[in-house]
Amino acid sequence: MKTIRPLTLFILLFCLTAFAQDKTTTAKVTGSYYSNPKIKYDKPQGSPYAQPLFASAKITDVPQKYYMRYNVYADEFEFITPKNDTLILDKIDAFNSITFTANNKNYNLLSYTDPKGKFINGYLIKVYAKNNVTLYEKETVIFYEQKIAKTTMERNMPARFAKNDNTYYIEVKSGTIVEFPDSKKRLLKLLPEHKEALETFLKENKVSFDDPSDRIKIVAFLATL
Repeated sequence: MKTIRPLTLFILLFCLTAFAQDKTTTAKVTGSYYSNPKIKYDKPQGSPYAQPLFASAKITDVPQKYYMRYNVYADEFEFITPKNDTLILDKIDAFNSITFTANNKNYNLLSYTDPKGKFINGYLIKVYAKNNVTLYEKETVIFYEQKIAKTTMERNMPARFAKNDNTYYIEVKSGTIVEFPDSKKRLLKLLPEHKEALETFLKENKVSFDDPSDRIKIVAFLATL
């Protein structure tokens, strides 16, 4: 899939909020001008967004709320400015936490290692946190290009976006963020220094590494180590 990316243009969206004793502070949200991805096929089926409609969201340390939406496929946030322009939010530490007000869904801009060992700087959803151990969720959308039938026995397949299974990550006390282990073996490999405690916990608790509530139970226990 080919896209045309806009040049980054920094803009001032709002400024000068009055504080006591005549002090002022300047808050600004910056982004690049947005244009719909130029896909060589008309109107792909499906959607690259977690939710297509813009919704009210709060960016940490920015007083004003914005209408935003998350492009899962591009791993980007889009927001509407007071002038009704649509921009792509810059991926910088100043805007590293975004929470949708309706459902309290919290996205964090983080550096992590994906299942293929690739270093990524992207958005993860915070699911559960305790004592510097955090469980995150990564939404995934895949783009399938148009498939043209080569014989009369086949049929054309339109280009489409499709949601894929979400991936889970864990941040341990060292600050490293990696894929959440899917087995006892991988959990012990992740934290070999706690092998004895982990083996006891897993023996006493029949947990499934695929069950959402059991993932939280495992993270809660890791937070006690």
